Amino acid sequence: MTLAFVCGNGVSRKAIDLTQLKSLGTIYGCNGLYRDFVPDCLVATDRPIAESIQKSGYSKSNRFHTR
Repeated sequence: MTLAFVCGNGVSRKAIDLTQLKSLGTIYGCNGLYRDFVPDCLVATDRPIAESIQKSGYSKSNRFHTR
């Protein structure tokens, strides 16, 4: 079985050390998570945050999906 983790960037996530999860499975993150941690795949459907991610240069060297 392959594990996957889907993580947001809210306050409740702050108590979780995502670096420890990295060795256990694939990490999918959303929206502003990229500011604190680089997941295996980042997803954003909100246009302003997706544009912000693209303008930051993150999407040039990391896996990123949007609409």
